[in-house]
Amino acid sequence: MTIVKSKPLARKRTPAIRRPTDKKNVPNPNTLYKKLVEHMNEIVWMVDDKQYTMYVNPKFCEITGYTLEEILGKYSYTFLDPGSVESVGEVEKLRKEGVSSSYETNIVTRSGERIPVLVSGTPIANGWTMGIMTDLRMMKQQESIYRKLVENMNEAVWMFDTHQRTIYVNPRFCEIMGYTEKEMLGHDCLDFVDDESKKIIQKEDAKRVKGISSSYEATLVSKNGLFIPVLISGTPLPDGGTIGIMTDLRELKRKAEKERVLSGAVSYATDGIIIADHMGNVESWNKGAKIIFGYTEEEMMKKDLHNIFSKEDIESMLKNTKVRYNFELRAMHKNRQEIIISATVSALMREERHGGSFFLLIARDITAQRKFEEELVVKYHKMRDAYNQFGIVRRQMDYIFDLADICCQSRDLTHITDFIVNSVTMLTRVDACILRLYDEKKDTLELASCFGVTDEWRSMSSLPLKGSIVERAFLQGAPVKIVDIMREPRYPTPHLARKHNFSSLFSIPLTFQGKLIGSLGLYVCPDKKLELFENEFIEDYAKIIGIILSRAQKDAGDPVLPVLKE
Repeated sequence: MTIVKSKPLARKRTPAIRRPTDKKNVPNPNTLYKKLVEHMNEIVWMVDDKQYTMYVNPKFCEITGYTLEEILGKYSYTFLDPGSVESVGEVEKLRKEGVSSSYETNIVTRSGERIPVLVSGTPIANGWTMGIMTDLRMMKQQESIYRKLVENMNEAVWMFDTHQRTIYVNPRFCEIMGYTEKEMLGHDCLDFVDDESKKIIQKEDAKRVKGISSSYEATLVSKNGLFIPVLISGTPLPDGGTIGIMTDLRELKRKAEKERVLSGAVSYATDGIIIADHMGNVESWNKGAKIIFGYTEEEMMKKDLHNIFSKEDIESMLKNTKVRYNFELRAMHKNRQEIIISATVSALMREERHGGSFFLLIARDITAQRKFEEELVVKYHKMRDAYNQFGIVRRQMDYIFDLADICCQSRDLTHITDFIVNSVTMLTRVDACILRLYDEKKDTLELASCFGVTDEWRSMSSLPLKGSIVERAFLQGAPVKIVDIMREPRYPTPHLARKHNFSSLFSIPLTFQGKLIGSLGLYVCPDKKLELFENEFIEDYAKIIGIILSRAQKDAGDPVLPVLKE
Protein backbone atom coordinates (compact mmCIF):
# COMPACT_ATOMS: atom_id res chain seq x y z
CA MET A 1 0.00 0.00 0.00
CA THR A 2 1.50 3.29 -1.14
CA ILE A 3 0.97 6.40 0.98
CA VAL A 4 0.86 9.64 -0.97
CA LYS A 5 1.75 12.77 0.99
CA SER A 6 -0.31 15.82 0.12
CA LYS A 7 1.24 19.24 -0.28
CA PRO A 8 0.52 21.80 2.46
CA LEU A 9 -2.12 24.36 1.49
CA ALA A 10 -0.94 27.90 0.93
CA ARG A 11 -2.37 30.41 3.39
CA LYS A 12 -4.45 33.25 1.97
CA ARG A 13 -3.24 36.61 3.09
CA THR A 14 -5.93 38.88 4.48
CA PRO A 15 -5.73 42.30 2.87
CA ALA A 16 -4.99 45.03 5.31
CA ILE A 17 -7.85 47.36 6.17
CA ARG A 18 -7.05 50.86 5.18
CA ARG A 19 -8.06 53.38 7.73
CA PRO A 20 -8.94 56.86 6.61
CA THR A 21 -6.18 59.28 7.21
CA ASP A 22 -8.32 62.39 6.68
CA LYS A 23 -10.01 63.01 10.04
CA LYS A 24 -12.18 65.72 8.50
CA ASN A 25 -14.25 63.08 6.57
CA VAL A 26 -15.02 60.95 9.65
CA PRO A 27 -18.64 61.62 10.84
CA ASN A 28 -19.16 62.42 14.49
CA PRO A 29 -21.12 59.58 16.19
CA ASN A 30 -22.97 62.06 18.40
CA THR A 31 -24.18 63.90 15.31
CA LEU A 32 -25.42 60.64 13.75
CA TYR A 33 -27.30 59.66 16.92
CA LYS A 34 -28.89 63.08 17.17
CA LYS A 35 -30.12 62.93 13.55
CA LEU A 36 -31.45 59.43 14.14
CA VAL A 37 -33.41 60.49 17.25
CA GLU A 38 -34.75 63.66 15.64
CA HIS A 39 -36.03 61.78 12.58
CA MET A 40 -37.48 58.76 14.40
CA ASN A 41 -41.17 57.94 13.88
CA GLU A 42 -41.34 57.11 17.60
CA ILE A 43 -41.52 59.70 20.38
CA VAL A 44 -38.41 60.22 22.55
CA TRP A 45 -38.88 61.82 25.97
CA MET A 46 -36.18 62.25 28.63
CA VAL A 47 -36.91 63.33 32.23
CA ASP A 48 -34.61 63.88 35.20
CA ASP A 49 -34.84 62.23 38.59
CA LYS A 50 -37.55 64.76 39.61
CA GLN A 51 -39.69 63.96 36.53
CA TYR A 52 -38.95 67.27 34.79
CA THR A 53 -38.62 67.22 31.03
CA MET A 54 -35.03 67.53 29.83
CA TYR A 55 -35.43 66.55 26.16
CA VAL A 56 -38.06 65.64 23.59
CA ASN A 57 -37.60 64.95 19.90
CA PRO A 58 -39.56 66.73 17.15
CA LYS A 59 -42.07 63.84 16.93
CA PHE A 60 -43.22 64.63 20.49
CA CYS A 61 -43.83 68.27 19.52
CA GLU A 62 -45.63 67.23 16.34
CA ILE A 63 -48.07 64.93 18.18
CA THR A 64 -48.77 67.16 21.21
CA GLY A 65 -48.89 70.49 19.38
CA TYR A 66 -46.50 72.15 21.84
CA THR A 67 -43.22 73.85 20.93
CA LEU A 68 -39.92 72.63 22.33
CA GLU A 69 -39.64 75.74 24.53
CA GLU A 70 -43.14 75.05 25.99
CA ILE A 71 -42.15 71.50 26.91
CA LEU A 72 -38.59 71.72 28.29
CA GLY A 73 -38.44 72.04 32.06
CA LYS A 74 -42.12 71.17 32.49
CA TYR A 75 -43.23 68.50 34.94
CA SER A 76 -43.83 65.28 32.95
CA TYR A 77 -47.25 64.63 34.52
CA THR A 78 -48.44 67.88 32.90
CA PHE A 79 -48.65 66.00 29.58
CA LEU A 80 -50.44 62.90 30.95
CA ASP A 81 -54.17 62.41 31.50
CA PRO A 82 -55.35 62.00 35.14
CA GLY A 83 -56.09 58.31 34.65
CA SER A 84 -52.50 57.59 33.61
CA VAL A 85 -50.76 59.44 36.45
CA GLU A 86 -51.24 56.70 39.03
CA SER A 87 -49.97 53.91 36.77
CA VAL A 88 -46.94 55.99 35.70
CA GLY A 89 -46.16 56.66 39.37
CA GLU A 90 -45.97 52.91 40.02
CA VAL A 91 -43.57 52.46 37.10
CA GLU A 92 -41.42 55.38 38.35
CA LYS A 93 -40.60 53.40 41.51
CA LEU A 94 -39.24 50.53 39.37
CA ARG A 95 -37.20 52.95 37.33
CA LYS A 96 -35.40 54.23 40.47
CA GLU A 97 -34.46 50.60 41.14
CA GLY A 98 -32.91 50.41 37.65
CA VAL A 99 -35.70 48.28 36.13
CA SER A 100 -36.88 48.84 32.54
CA SER A 101 -40.55 48.28 31.67
CA SER A 102 -43.23 48.75 29.02
CA TYR A 103 -46.74 50.00 29.62
CA GLU A 104 -49.61 51.86 27.99
CA THR A 105 -50.57 55.43 28.89
CA ASN A 106 -52.25 58.51 27.39
CA ILE A 107 -50.56 61.77 26.36
CA VAL A 108 -52.71 64.93 26.43
CA THR A 109 -52.18 67.35 23.53
CA ARG A 110 -52.51 71.12 23.55
CA SER A 111 -56.09 70.73 22.18
CA GLY A 112 -57.00 68.28 24.98
CA GLU A 113 -56.97 65.16 22.79
CA ARG A 114 -55.85 61.97 24.53
CA ILE A 115 -53.37 59.98 22.47
CA PRO A 116 -52.74 56.35 23.53
CA VAL A 117 -49.05 55.37 23.44
CA LEU A 118 -46.92 52.35 24.30
CA VAL A 119 -44.02 53.48 26.50
CA SER A 120 -40.70 51.59 26.70
CA GLY A 121 -39.01 53.22 29.70
CA THR A 122 -35.29 52.76 30.48
CA PRO A 123 -33.32 54.23 33.43
CA ILE A 124 -30.13 56.15 32.50
CA ALA A 125 -27.34 57.90 34.47
CA ASN A 126 -28.03 60.30 37.33
CA GLY A 127 -31.51 58.79 37.92
CA TRP A 128 -32.83 60.10 34.62
CA THR A 129 -35.29 58.13 32.47
CA MET A 130 -35.61 57.86 28.70
CA GLY A 131 -38.94 56.82 27.27
CA ILE A 132 -39.47 55.72 23.67
CA MET A 133 -43.18 55.87 22.83
CA THR A 134 -45.18 54.39 19.92
CA ASP A 135 -48.40 56.07 18.80
CA LEU A 136 -51.21 53.48 19.26
CA ARG A 137 -54.04 55.42 17.64
CA MET A 138 -54.04 53.39 14.41
CA MET A 139 -53.82 50.14 16.32
CA LYS A 140 -56.63 51.22 18.68
CA GLN A 141 -58.75 52.18 15.70
CA GLN A 142 -58.25 48.77 14.12
CA GLU A 143 -58.90 47.14 17.48
CA SER A 144 -62.17 49.10 17.70
CA ILE A 145 -63.18 47.92 14.23
CA TYR A 146 -62.46 44.29 15.12
CA ARG A 147 -64.34 44.65 18.41
CA LYS A 148 -67.38 46.06 16.58
CA LEU A 149 -67.15 43.21 14.09
CA VAL A 150 -67.06 40.60 16.86
CA GLU A 151 -69.83 42.27 18.86
CA ASN A 152 -72.14 42.47 15.83
CA MET A 153 -71.42 39.03 14.40
CA ASN A 154 -74.35 36.69 13.83
CA GLU A 155 -72.16 33.90 15.22
CA ALA A 156 -71.54 33.52 18.94
CA VAL A 157 -67.97 34.12 20.20
CA TRP A 158 -66.74 32.49 23.42
CA MET A 159 -63.20 32.84 24.84
CA PHE A 160 -61.79 30.99 27.85
CA ASP A 161 -58.34 30.74 29.42
CA THR A 162 -56.05 27.76 29.99
CA HIS A 163 -58.21 26.72 32.97
CA GLN A 164 -61.35 26.80 30.79
CA ARG A 165 -62.69 29.85 32.61
CA THR A 166 -64.79 32.24 30.52
CA ILE A 167 -62.95 35.51 29.79
CA TYR A 168 -65.12 36.95 26.99
CA VAL A 169 -68.50 36.42 25.34
CA ASN A 170 -70.01 38.58 22.60
CA PRO A 171 -73.62 39.89 22.65
CA ARG A 172 -74.82 37.16 20.27
CA PHE A 173 -73.67 34.47 22.70
CA CYS A 174 -75.51 36.23 25.56
CA GLU A 175 -78.63 36.46 23.38
CA ILE A 176 -78.57 32.73 22.63
CA MET A 177 -77.85 31.67 26.21
CA GLY A 178 -80.08 34.14 28.06
CA TYR A 179 -77.24 35.11 30.44
CA THR A 180 -75.61 38.51 30.82
CA GLU A 181 -71.86 38.84 30.20
CA LYS A 182 -71.32 39.45 33.92
CA GLU A 183 -73.13 36.20 34.81
CA MET A 184 -70.79 34.18 32.54
CA LEU A 185 -67.37 35.72 33.06
CA GLY A 186 -65.09 33.62 35.29
CA HIS A 187 -67.27 30.53 35.08
CA ASP A 188 -66.03 27.18 33.80
CA CYS A 189 -67.07 26.67 30.18
CA LEU A 190 -68.38 23.20 31.07
CA ASP A 191 -71.07 24.84 33.22
CA PHE A 192 -72.91 25.90 30.05
CA VAL A 193 -73.06 22.60 28.09
CA ASP A 194 -74.83 19.26 28.51
CA ASP A 195 -73.12 16.12 29.81
CA GLU A 196 -72.37 14.67 26.38
CA SER A 197 -70.80 17.93 25.21
CA LYS A 198 -68.57 18.10 28.30
CA LYS A 199 -66.83 14.92 27.13
CA ILE A 200 -66.44 16.29 23.62
CA ILE A 201 -65.01 19.64 24.79
CA GLN A 202 -62.53 17.96 27.15
CA LYS A 203 -61.37 15.74 24.29
CA GLU A 204 -61.03 18.70 21.90
CA ASP A 205 -59.24 20.76 24.60
CA ALA A 206 -56.43 18.19 24.56
CA LYS A 207 -55.89 19.06 20.86
CA ARG A 208 -56.00 22.76 21.64
CA VAL A 209 -53.09 22.40 24.09
CA LYS A 210 -51.06 21.10 21.16
CA GLY A 211 -52.05 24.13 19.07
CA ILE A 212 -54.54 22.26 16.85
CA SER A 213 -57.79 23.90 15.67
CA SER A 214 -60.92 21.81 15.18
CA SER A 215 -64.66 21.93 14.49
CA TYR A 216 -67.29 19.85 16.24
CA GLU A 217 -70.94 19.86 17.28
CA ALA A 218 -72.00 20.45 20.88
CA THR A 219 -75.14 21.30 22.83
CA LEU A 220 -75.36 24.43 24.96
CA VAL A 221 -77.74 24.70 27.91
CA SER A 222 -79.37 28.13 28.19
CA LYS A 223 -80.37 29.90 31.38
CA ASN A 224 -83.95 28.65 31.09
CA GLY A 225 -82.81 25.06 30.44
CA LEU A 226 -83.20 25.09 26.67
CA PHE A 227 -80.85 22.74 24.76
CA ILE A 228 -79.23 24.56 21.82
CA PRO A 229 -77.25 22.61 19.17
CA VAL A 230 -74.24 24.56 17.84
CA LEU A 231 -71.27 24.02 15.53
CA ILE A 232 -68.08 25.13 17.33
CA SER A 233 -64.91 26.14 15.49
CA GLY A 234 -62.25 26.20 18.21
CA THR A 235 -58.84 27.89 17.77
CA PRO A 236 -55.99 28.00 20.34
CA LEU A 237 -54.83 31.43 21.58
CA PRO A 238 -51.14 32.34 22.08
CA ASP A 239 -51.54 32.43 25.87
CA GLY A 240 -52.94 28.89 25.96
CA GLY A 241 -56.60 29.84 26.00
CA THR A 242 -59.20 29.09 23.33
CA ILE A 243 -61.56 31.13 21.16
CA GLY A 244 -64.67 29.38 19.93
CA ILE A 245 -66.89 30.70 17.14
CA MET A 246 -70.32 29.04 17.27
CA THR A 247 -73.10 28.77 14.72
CA ASP A 248 -76.63 28.19 16.01
CA LEU A 249 -77.90 24.97 14.39
CA ARG A 250 -81.49 25.11 15.63
CA GLU A 251 -82.99 26.34 12.37
CA LEU A 252 -80.85 23.93 10.36
CA LYS A 253 -81.89 21.05 12.63
CA ARG A 254 -85.56 22.00 12.26
CA LYS A 255 -85.23 22.04 8.49
CA ALA A 256 -83.42 18.70 8.53
CA GLU A 257 -86.16 17.20 10.71
CA LYS A 258 -88.85 18.62 8.44
CA GLU A 259 -87.10 17.20 5.39
CA ARG A 260 -86.77 13.83 7.16
CA VAL A 261 -90.52 13.77 7.92
CA LEU A 262 -91.41 14.83 4.38
CA SER A 263 -89.04 12.24 2.96
CA GLY A 264 -90.65 9.57 5.13
CA ALA A 265 -94.14 10.69 4.08
CA VAL A 266 -93.15 10.48 0.41
CA SER A 267 -91.48 7.09 0.84
CA TYR A 268 -94.50 5.46 2.51
CA ALA A 269 -97.29 7.25 0.64
CA THR A 270 -99.83 4.95 -1.06
CA ASP A 271 -99.83 7.19 -4.15
CA GLY A 272 -96.98 6.58 -6.55
CA ILE A 273 -94.49 9.47 -6.36
CA ILE A 274 -91.83 9.48 -9.08
CA ILE A 275 -89.12 12.05 -9.85
CA ALA A 276 -87.43 11.80 -13.24
CA ASP A 277 -84.78 13.91 -14.96
CA HIS A 278 -85.16 15.82 -18.23
CA MET A 279 -84.38 12.62 -20.17
CA GLY A 280 -87.11 10.61 -18.42
CA ASN A 281 -84.70 8.63 -16.20
CA VAL A 282 -85.95 7.83 -12.71
CA GLU A 283 -84.27 9.71 -9.83
CA SER A 284 -86.73 8.77 -7.06
CA TRP A 285 -89.23 5.89 -6.76
CA ASN A 286 -91.34 5.42 -3.62
CA LYS A 287 -93.17 2.39 -2.24
CA GLY A 288 -96.49 3.61 -3.62
CA ALA A 289 -94.99 3.46 -7.14
CA LYS A 290 -93.92 -0.15 -6.48
CA ILE A 291 -97.47 -1.06 -5.40
CA ILE A 292 -99.04 0.55 -8.49
CA PHE A 293 -96.54 -0.47 -11.20
CA GLY A 294 -94.96 -3.61 -9.69
CA TYR A 295 -91.31 -2.52 -10.08
CA THR A 296 -88.99 -2.12 -7.06
CA GLU A 297 -86.86 0.96 -6.49
CA GLU A 298 -83.70 -0.99 -7.41
CA GLU A 299 -85.27 -2.04 -10.72
CA MET A 300 -86.23 1.51 -11.73
CA MET A 301 -83.46 3.81 -10.42
CA LYS A 302 -81.63 5.53 -13.32
CA LYS A 303 -83.87 3.60 -15.79
CA ASP A 304 -86.19 5.33 -18.26
CA LEU A 305 -89.99 5.14 -18.05
CA HIS A 306 -90.60 3.58 -21.47
CA ASN A 307 -91.49 0.23 -19.91
CA ILE A 308 -94.43 1.91 -18.14
CA PHE A 309 -95.67 4.75 -20.36
CA SER A 310 -95.88 5.25 -24.09
CA LYS A 311 -93.27 7.36 -25.86
CA GLU A 312 -95.87 10.02 -26.64
CA ASP A 313 -96.96 10.35 -23.00
CA ILE A 314 -93.36 10.67 -21.79
CA GLU A 315 -92.56 13.35 -24.37
CA SER A 316 -95.70 15.23 -23.34
CA MET A 317 -94.62 15.16 -19.68
CA LEU A 318 -91.10 16.34 -20.52
CA LYS A 319 -92.19 19.24 -22.75
CA ASN A 320 -95.03 20.61 -20.61
CA THR A 321 -93.73 22.96 -17.88
CA LYS A 322 -97.19 23.76 -16.47
CA VAL A 323 -98.76 21.75 -13.65
CA ARG A 324 -101.42 19.32 -14.87
CA TYR A 325 -103.79 17.90 -12.28
CA ASN A 326 -105.66 14.58 -12.16
CA PHE A 327 -105.64 13.60 -15.82
CA GLU A 328 -106.08 10.00 -16.88
CA LEU A 329 -103.09 8.12 -18.19
CA ARG A 330 -102.71 4.53 -19.30
CA ALA A 331 -99.70 2.61 -18.05
CA MET A 332 -98.26 -0.90 -18.23
CA HIS A 333 -97.81 -2.93 -15.03
CA LYS A 334 -94.77 -5.16 -14.59
CA ASN A 335 -97.04 -8.18 -15.24
CA ARG A 336 -97.82 -6.58 -18.68
CA GLN A 337 -101.42 -5.75 -17.77
CA GLU A 338 -102.73 -2.30 -18.66
CA ILE A 339 -103.73 -0.06 -15.76
CA ILE A 340 -105.37 3.38 -15.61
CA ILE A 341 -103.94 6.05 -13.34
CA SER A 342 -105.00 9.53 -12.34
CA ALA A 343 -101.80 11.56 -12.74
CA THR A 344 -100.56 14.96 -11.59
CA VAL A 345 -97.37 16.17 -13.28
CA SER A 346 -95.30 19.27 -12.54
CA ALA A 347 -91.84 20.48 -13.58
CA LEU A 348 -89.07 20.92 -10.98
CA MET A 349 -86.22 23.27 -11.91
CA ARG A 350 -82.64 22.67 -10.76
CA GLU A 351 -80.93 25.25 -8.55
CA GLU A 352 -77.98 25.31 -10.96
CA ARG A 353 -78.49 27.59 -13.94
CA HIS A 354 -77.16 25.23 -16.56
CA GLY A 355 -78.66 22.00 -15.23
CA GLY A 356 -81.66 20.29 -16.84
CA SER A 357 -85.05 20.22 -15.14
CA PHE A 358 -86.79 17.36 -13.32
CA PHE A 359 -90.45 16.49 -13.36
CA LEU A 360 -92.61 15.12 -10.56
CA LEU A 361 -95.29 12.53 -11.26
CA ILE A 362 -97.92 11.64 -8.65
CA ALA A 363 -100.00 8.65 -9.71
CA ARG A 364 -103.14 7.07 -8.23
CA ASP A 365 -104.42 3.75 -9.54
CA ILE A 366 -108.06 4.19 -10.68
CA THR A 367 -108.34 0.91 -12.59
CA ALA A 368 -110.70 -0.57 -10.00
CA GLN A 369 -112.77 2.65 -9.96
CA ARG A 370 -113.17 2.58 -13.74
CA LYS A 371 -114.13 -1.08 -13.56
CA PHE A 372 -116.72 -0.29 -10.90
CA GLU A 373 -118.17 2.49 -13.04
CA GLU A 374 -118.42 0.12 -16.01
CA GLU A 375 -120.17 -2.45 -13.85
CA LEU A 376 -122.44 0.30 -12.56
CA VAL A 377 -123.46 1.18 -16.10
CA VAL A 378 -124.32 -2.46 -16.80
CA LYS A 379 -126.38 -2.67 -13.62
CA TYR A 380 -128.07 0.57 -14.53
CA HIS A 381 -129.28 -0.87 -17.83
CA LYS A 382 -130.62 -4.00 -16.13
CA MET A 383 -132.55 -2.05 -13.51
CA ARG A 384 -133.86 0.32 -16.14
CA ASP A 385 -135.41 -2.64 -17.96
CA ALA A 386 -137.00 -3.81 -14.70
CA TYR A 387 -138.58 -0.40 -14.06
CA ASN A 388 -140.15 -0.43 -17.50
CA GLN A 389 -142.12 -3.54 -16.50
CA PHE A 390 -143.89 -1.83 -13.57
CA GLY A 391 -145.83 0.93 -15.25
CA ILE A 392 -143.33 3.69 -14.89
CA VAL A 393 -143.83 4.44 -18.54
CA ARG A 394 -147.37 5.65 -17.85
CA ARG A 395 -146.23 8.12 -15.23
CA GLN A 396 -143.45 9.32 -17.49
CA MET A 397 -145.93 9.92 -20.31
CA ASP A 398 -148.15 11.95 -17.96
CA TYR A 399 -145.29 14.36 -17.30
CA ILE A 400 -144.57 14.62 -21.01
CA PHE A 401 -148.21 15.54 -21.73
CA ASP A 402 -148.28 18.04 -18.84
CA LEU A 403 -145.11 19.67 -20.11
CA ALA A 404 -146.59 19.94 -23.60
CA ASP A 405 -149.80 21.51 -22.22
CA ILE A 406 -147.89 24.10 -20.20
CA CYS A 407 -145.78 25.00 -23.23
CA CYS A 408 -148.93 25.46 -25.33
CA GLN A 409 -150.85 27.48 -22.73
CA SER A 410 -148.07 29.73 -21.33
CA ARG A 411 -145.23 31.83 -22.72
CA ASP A 412 -143.80 32.48 -19.23
CA LEU A 413 -140.30 30.99 -19.32
CA THR A 414 -140.06 30.99 -15.52
CA HIS A 415 -143.26 28.92 -15.25
CA ILE A 416 -141.93 26.40 -17.76
CA THR A 417 -138.46 26.03 -16.16
CA ASP A 418 -139.94 25.59 -12.67
CA PHE A 419 -142.22 22.79 -13.95
CA ILE A 420 -139.26 21.07 -15.64
CA VAL A 421 -137.24 21.06 -12.42
CA ASN A 422 -140.20 19.75 -10.38
CA SER A 423 -141.04 17.03 -12.90
CA VAL A 424 -137.43 15.83 -13.20
CA THR A 425 -137.16 15.72 -9.41
CA MET A 426 -140.31 13.59 -9.14
CA LEU A 427 -139.30 11.24 -11.98
CA THR A 428 -135.77 10.60 -10.71
CA ARG A 429 -136.24 11.11 -6.91
CA VAL A 430 -132.97 13.05 -6.78
CA ASP A 431 -132.01 15.24 -3.81
CA ALA A 432 -131.40 18.31 -5.96
CA CYS A 433 -131.97 19.44 -9.53
CA ILE A 434 -130.33 22.44 -11.23
CA LEU A 435 -131.53 23.77 -14.60
CA ARG A 436 -129.24 26.15 -16.47
CA LEU A 437 -129.79 27.86 -19.85
CA TYR A 438 -126.92 28.50 -22.24
CA ASP A 439 -126.13 32.14 -23.10
CA GLU A 440 -124.35 31.90 -26.44
CA LYS A 441 -123.12 35.51 -26.41
CA LYS A 442 -121.45 35.19 -23.01
CA ASP A 443 -120.61 31.49 -23.48
CA THR A 444 -122.00 30.91 -19.97
CA LEU A 445 -124.56 28.67 -18.26
CA GLU A 446 -127.12 30.82 -16.44
CA LEU A 447 -129.18 29.48 -13.52
CA ALA A 448 -132.88 29.29 -14.54
CA SER A 449 -134.46 27.14 -11.80
CA CYS A 450 -133.40 24.82 -9.00
CA PHE A 451 -134.62 22.54 -6.25
CA GLY A 452 -133.01 21.20 -3.08
CA VAL A 453 -130.19 23.78 -2.67
CA THR A 454 -129.61 26.80 -0.41
CA ASP A 455 -129.29 30.48 -1.31
CA GLU A 456 -125.49 30.11 -1.22
CA TRP A 457 -125.81 27.79 -4.22
CA ARG A 458 -128.18 30.22 -5.91
CA SER A 459 -125.47 32.87 -5.76
CA MET A 460 -123.55 30.82 -8.35
CA SER A 461 -125.93 32.13 -11.00
CA SER A 462 -123.46 32.12 -13.88
CA LEU A 463 -120.81 29.52 -14.76
CA PRO A 464 -118.46 29.43 -17.77
CA LEU A 465 -119.13 26.69 -20.30
CA LYS A 466 -115.45 26.37 -21.25
CA GLY A 467 -113.77 23.49 -19.47
CA SER A 468 -116.96 22.51 -17.64
CA ILE A 469 -118.55 19.11 -17.20
CA VAL A 470 -121.49 20.30 -19.34
CA GLU A 471 -119.12 21.08 -22.21
CA ARG A 472 -117.65 17.59 -21.88
CA ALA A 473 -121.16 16.09 -21.96
CA PHE A 474 -122.18 18.24 -24.96
CA LEU A 475 -119.05 17.35 -26.96
CA GLN A 476 -119.45 13.63 -26.31
CA GLY A 477 -123.21 13.84 -27.04
CA ALA A 478 -124.23 12.06 -23.86
CA PRO A 479 -124.74 12.74 -20.16
CA VAL A 480 -121.76 12.56 -17.81
CA LYS A 481 -122.08 10.34 -14.77
CA ILE A 482 -119.81 11.23 -11.85
CA VAL A 483 -119.86 8.66 -9.08
CA ASP A 484 -117.70 10.68 -6.66
CA ILE A 485 -117.86 14.47 -7.05
CA MET A 486 -114.88 15.05 -4.76
CA ARG A 487 -112.60 13.10 -7.08
CA GLU A 488 -113.65 14.99 -10.23
CA PRO A 489 -111.09 17.74 -11.03
CA ARG A 490 -113.46 19.61 -13.39
CA TYR A 491 -116.18 20.06 -10.79
CA PRO A 492 -116.19 23.81 -9.85
CA THR A 493 -117.82 23.91 -6.39
CA PRO A 494 -116.86 20.88 -4.28
CA HIS A 495 -117.27 22.91 -1.06
CA LEU A 496 -120.99 23.46 -1.79
CA ALA A 497 -121.51 19.81 -2.67
CA ARG A 498 -119.83 18.84 0.61
CA LYS A 499 -122.14 21.16 2.58
CA HIS A 500 -125.21 19.55 0.97
CA ASN A 501 -123.82 16.01 1.40
CA PHE A 502 -124.02 15.43 -2.38
CA SER A 503 -121.84 12.56 -3.55
CA SER A 504 -122.86 11.87 -7.18
CA LEU A 505 -123.79 13.98 -10.19
CA PHE A 506 -125.67 13.22 -13.41
CA SER A 507 -125.02 16.05 -15.88
CA ILE A 508 -127.34 16.07 -18.94
CA PRO A 509 -126.84 18.44 -21.88
CA LEU A 510 -130.08 19.92 -23.27
CA THR A 511 -129.82 20.25 -27.06
CA PHE A 512 -131.94 20.94 -30.10
CA GLN A 513 -130.81 20.48 -33.71
CA GLY A 514 -127.18 20.08 -32.60
CA LYS A 515 -127.14 23.32 -30.55
CA LEU A 516 -126.69 23.53 -26.81
CA ILE A 517 -129.80 24.91 -25.07
CA GLY A 518 -128.85 24.30 -21.45
CA SER A 519 -128.18 21.55 -18.94
CA LEU A 520 -129.71 19.53 -16.12
CA GLY A 521 -127.59 18.74 -13.07
CA LEU A 522 -128.98 15.96 -10.86
CA TYR A 523 -127.45 15.44 -7.40
CA VAL A 524 -127.93 12.65 -4.89
CA CYS A 525 -126.57 11.74 -1.47
CA PRO A 526 -124.40 8.60 -1.10
CA ASP A 527 -127.28 6.16 -0.49
CA LYS A 528 -129.09 7.07 -3.74
CA LYS A 529 -126.35 6.95 -6.36
CA LEU A 530 -127.65 3.75 -8.01
CA GLU A 531 -131.15 5.17 -8.42
CA LEU A 532 -129.74 8.20 -10.21
CA PHE A 533 -127.86 6.21 -12.83
CA GLU A 534 -130.60 3.61 -13.41
CA ASN A 535 -133.22 5.94 -14.88
CA GLU A 536 -133.05 5.64 -18.66
CA PHE A 537 -136.15 7.72 -19.28
CA ILE A 538 -134.59 10.95 -18.03
CA GLU A 539 -132.25 11.09 -21.04
CA ASP A 540 -135.19 10.86 -23.45
CA TYR A 541 -137.14 13.32 -21.33
CA ALA A 542 -134.19 15.69 -21.60
CA LYS A 543 -134.48 15.63 -25.41
CA ILE A 544 -138.07 16.80 -25.15
CA ILE A 545 -137.07 19.46 -22.62
CA GLY A 546 -134.47 20.72 -25.09
CA ILE A 547 -137.07 21.10 -27.82
CA ILE A 548 -139.57 22.87 -25.53
CA LEU A 549 -136.97 25.27 -24.06
CA SER A 550 -135.73 26.15 -27.54
CA ARG A 551 -139.32 27.00 -28.58
CA ALA A 552 -140.02 28.87 -25.32
CA GLN A 553 -136.88 31.00 -25.67
CA LYS A 554 -137.84 31.83 -29.25
CA ASP A 555 -141.38 32.83 -28.21
CA ALA A 556 -140.02 34.98 -25.39
CA GLY A 557 -137.60 36.66 -27.77
CA ASP A 558 -134.81 35.46 -25.54
CA PRO A 559 -133.92 39.02 -24.46
CA VAL A 560 -133.17 38.32 -20.84
CA LEU A 561 -133.09 35.13 -18.78
CA PRO A 562 -135.69 34.79 -15.98
CA VAL A 563 -134.85 36.19 -12.56
CA LEU A 564 -135.15 33.66 -9.74
CA LYS A 565 -137.48 34.44 -6.87
CA GLU A 566 -136.32 33.95 -3.30
